[in-house]
Amino acid sequence: MQHVEEALSHSIVLKTEKDRTKAEADQLLNEHRSYTLGKSIKIAQGAGLYPEQLQQELKEFLIERNLLVHKSIAQGRDEWDLNISRDKVFRRIKAITRQAQRLQILVEEDLMSFCESNGRDMSGVRAEIEKFYKSKNP
Repeated sequence: MQHVEEALSHSIVLKTEKDRTKAEADQLLNEHRSYTLGKSIKIAQGAGLYPEQLQQELKEFLIERNLLVHKSIAQGRDEWDLNISRDKVFRRIKAITRQAQRLQILVEEDLMSFCESNGRDMSGVRAEIEKFYKSKNP
């Protein structure tokens, strides 16, 4: 989940502050890193930074993330001891992890496309990302 937040912070700053110096952008990035996931998603939506499909997936991710973080505690000790809640929580964690990984890749891809549309050569970055993901999934 933190990786999605980090990708969003970078994307928001790069897409909204493209005429800033590196020092100014770094300062803004530090500010954005303190924002909650919900606030970052609202900023991105308000600025129209992502295609509607990606924006919708980010909202759905936020809902799932909030449910996991705030409502995943077992209702009672017996339920936890019987593995009922524990199994449910672990399934939910696995599902949200897959969703977070997918969203991170979508945000990365969107940002690279944005950079390319602004005249930046992203071939080296794309090669590094491809190498990174191949090493994670040989």
